[in-house]
Amino acid sequence: MSVLPTPSDDELRAVLEAGFLLRDVMRYDEAATVFQGVAALRPDLELPVLGLSSVLIRQGELARAQELCESVLARSPNSLHAQVQLGEILLYRGSREEGEERLRAVIAEGGDSPHAVTAQALLDTLAALTE
Repeated sequence: MSVLPTPSDDELRAVLEAGFLLRDVMRYDEAATVFQGVAALRPDLELPVLGLSSVLIRQGELARAQELCESVLARSPNSLHAQVQLGEILLYRGSREEGEERLRAVIAEGGDSPHAVTAQALLDTLAALTE
């Protein structure tokens, strides 16, 4: 029996939003703490793990970020969010073909989802940079 109160979904959403805002203003240590805390409270959720992975990407810790994405995909192989993030990491790590393949798969599976849109934007940016 836990003595800590269980946060509501709305409270978790607000905390996660704070984590992403902290990440976006480059307060990476604080953002990582937020995501780690939510992941500890709710290990069933993929978003705090992927939030932490996104912080690690921005810090250049690509191997650790990739491990986190792969841990999410081990539990939820159909997670488009994790697949996009892993595709992005693979591109940054020089595995262009594998990264592009993963992003194309997200586009094919995701329809007009935000994850498919992100995957397409990554591919478009890559194409523009390599022209």
